[in-house]
Parts: sequence; C-alpha cells; structure tokens
Amino acid sequence: MNRVEDLASTLSFTNRDENISSPKQYDIIVLGSGEGSKYIAWTLAKQGKHVAVVERKYIGGSCPNIACLPSKNIIHSAKVASYFRRSEEFGITKDGFKINMAAVRDRKRKMVDGLVDMHLANFKASGAELVMGSARFIGPKTLQVALSDGGTRVVRGDKVIIGTGTRATIEPIPDSHKRVPSPTSKPSSWINSPSISLSWEAVTLGWS
Repeated sequence: MNRVEDLASTLSFTNRDENISSPKQYDIIVLGSGEGSKYIAWTLAKQGKHVAVVERKYIGGSCPNIACLPSKNIIHSAKVASYFRRSEEFGITKDGFKINMAAVRDRKRKMVDGLVDMHLANFKASGAELVMGSARFIGPKTLQVALSDGGTRVVRGDKVIIGTGTRATIEPIPDSHKRVPSPTSKPSSWINSPSISLSWEAVTLGWS
C-alpha cells in the first residue's frame, strides 16, 4: 500500500455508495487541493461554510509532493556537496567524500511526509472535509467521486470551484530521443564528479 492509499484508508468517509438522487450537500466543493484550492477551502471553512475538497492523489498539490519543495530539497543537497568539494577554497581540508543518494532521497521523502501531515492537520483544524478520489460532473453542481480506497460518493455544492492545476503540452520533436539523455542513466560522457553526479540524480529522484 502506498502513502496515498494509506492516508485514504485513515480518512473518515460515510455513505460510500450514496444514491445519485440524494447527494450530500455542501456550501462549497473544491476540486483539487493545490495552492489556490487549499487556502480558499481552509478560509471558507473557518468562516463557517460547509466545505469539501476532492483530491485525486497529492494532498496539498504538486508543490509539496513532487515539484517545488522536493526539488529544492535535493538541489540544496547538491549545493552542500558542491561546497564540500570546494572546501579547500574556504581553508577546509578533506580526505575525500562520497554521496549517498539513498540518504538524499530519504531526506526529501521525510520532508514530504511532514508537509503532508501538516496539510492534514490544517484540513482538520479548518473543518474542511478532504475526500480522496477522482470526481466527475454528473449534473449541475453535482459530482460523483470514485474514492481512492473503493466505493463512490455523490456530492453537490452551492458553488463548485475547479482548481485542478495545469499540465504542460510539449509538441513532438523529431528524433528527440536521439539527442536527450535517458533519465534513468547518467551520460557516460559527463565528468564523473560528485556535484555533477548529484545534480543528475536530483533530476531522476525529484519525482520519486
């Protein structure tokens, strides 16, 4: 069971197979729990609104889970490695060092776990209900949610806010696979130095 499934199993869901003809009513339903979505949900819930947030996978959105903050975490490790490699410039003598990428990854994952826990605490404190699952409209302001841990829910909001984020569209580039290094292995032509190795690994580990 992965962390998302584990978290979903701990959340309290009622009426998992609600009848479409009698959806649960909310003042506000927010699709997505990213930067804009979570703050509007928490704010309105604290003001007394009955709010539900439907999130498919990443609690808090991509930023604290797979994008902004995890990448900065690993980049910081790369910066520390770079400084250490250049320690003689700062009057510090070293006999050599190596980079433990498993430890770098675990440091990043520990940070992400902490951020997810913080988001869950904020949902609880605000009173906004977090529903883990994928939603689709089945009527005006009415959604059916396929829950992450099984079953379905039908919900309706006086207002529905869509904050599901964006996804980049990249046009196909002829023969691009011949020019771009594989993300699973460092190009053999690269200099085998700790800082470059860590920088390359940061690219491949930032999303895991």
